[in-house]
Amino acid sequence: MNGYYFNPDNDLALANGGEHYTPTPMAERLRHDLQLLPCWLAEAGSAVLCDDDSLQSWVDEQGLDVRVITAKDLPHLKACNFRPWGWNPAVRWRLLHWGVNESLLPTKNEVEAWRQLAHRRTSIRIHDRIGQLIGKRLCQAPVELSSIDDILHFASAHPGCYVKEPWSGSGRGIYRALEPRGQDFIQRCTGALNRQGSMLCEVAMERTLDFALEFTCQHGKTQFIGYSVFESDFHLQYACGMVDSNQVLKSIIESQFPNFQNIYGAIIQTLDEIVAPLYNGDLGLDMLLYRRNDGSTGINPCVELNLRTTMGAVTATLGNRHGLKGRFAIIKTGDLNDSCTPLTPTHNDIVAVIKND
Repeated sequence: MNGYYFNPDNDLALANGGEHYTPTPMAERLRHDLQLLPCWLAEAGSAVLCDDDSLQSWVDEQGLDVRVITAKDLPHLKACNFRPWGWNPAVRWRLLHWGVNESLLPTKNEVEAWRQLAHRRTSIRIHDRIGQLIGKRLCQAPVELSSIDDILHFASAHPGCYVKEPWSGSGRGIYRALEPRGQDFIQRCTGALNRQGSMLCEVAMERTLDFALEFTCQHGKTQFIGYSVFESDFHLQYACGMVDSNQVLKSIIESQFPNFQNIYGAIIQTLDEIVAPLYNGDLGLDMLLYRRNDGSTGINPCVELNLRTTMGAVTATLGNRHGLKGRFAIIKTGDLNDSCTPLTPTHNDIVAVIKND
């Protein structure tokens, strides 16, 4: 049996690194309100760990063959493949504290190795290896810098660049260097350096399409889940994702970049070499298409490696397994209207929906 658990604070927990990390109030509210979101990912016969087993009635109303379990059920599980939204030391400790048999969980050393792999410097290795495999570099790779002077020099040389904290995701921990000598930018970067030791700096690109490839790694091999085409805001935070079949989403990507399939094989081989030997679980590889100075379309093959389940995995599953179409978004319950199909209960403050407007 697979056991799912929604812990959207995974990136914050990775940055903290400790077993006793405490989620922020906003992260805890998001977890509580969207705790049934993994039901759409779960295979038939799986379990989803929730706060209250009365939520089973909502799951049944959706026609999903998923069992809701709570922490009191965990000590009685004899066999379960746990699949939290993301693995970090804190979620492993939490499951042990709730009574899960340690033999059912990855070891401390495995989780720490996955944490190190989730560091944004891994994206540099991915850029380098893809470039080697196809015989050319597709775009300028990020650089890792560990002093504020080096960061300010890079930001001054590349106006509007992005500066990213090593452990962060979904647009968090990303600073746009519009005023690189401004006090706010310097304070943010200095604080991040003190917390995490370095930052990743990337030149800005004129984005024409944000998309991702969703995978799972098991037993040393990378398996494709689906495509994700999404929109992000000025700060690269996830805004919404398209829900449709793989065929439709692939055609959108290839309509702007016909040679994408030539790069796909290099991506799989790169993940098989760098990620799959060390990691078991879901991952998303964020990419983008951009307009070069000569007007042609280029590709950034690794904007971000998310070593966890992603909203892109949700949209891919909704489109391919459940046959749904529309735009996936997370909104305030008060903003629900007739164009929204709720994917989580609507009695909370936040709800996941598919919009068809």
